[in-house]
Amino acid sequence: MGGADGSHGPRPWTQRKAQTIFLRVPNADWVQVKRGLKTEFRAAAGACSKFWNLEPPTPVVAYRVHPNLGYDSELMVLEAKWEEALGAITPESLANEGFQTLADFRKYWCARERRRFPPLRVITCYRVRPWELGDAETMSLSLLKRLYGDFLP
Repeated sequence: MGGADGSHGPRPWTQRKAQTIFLRVPNADWVQVKRGLKTEFRAAAGACSKFWNLEPPTPVVAYRVHPNLGYDSELMVLEAKWEEALGAITPESLANEGFQTLADFRKYWCARERRRFPPLRVITCYRVRPWELGDAETMSLSLLKRLYGDFLP
């Protein structure tokens, strides 16, 4: 028996599933993101996974594919995700990206993407941080609530 949303489980309950979440980080941002020096990055819509049904914070396997070095990955915490026009970046997000001004960010974006800066283009934004020791307990509890929240006392 399937639910109206395509899920399975005895009615009236919904069966939820857990899976590994992969988040591709642009090569130009990888080293700084991996070290926690850059806590936000942006990607063209469709370039990175969109997992809009998940509520941050949530663990993710951040990775990059380098043309010469191959795959590299790091367990991280996705703290936020959203979409916005590229030119609508806030001063806080500029700092999280590692830039002081929009002009600096614009120059970086053009070099990274090898094309003009489209200020009205909607892009996907991610805020991440490196995994810390205390995250295992917090994330485990979050996963337990996501899967079994309806039945927890």
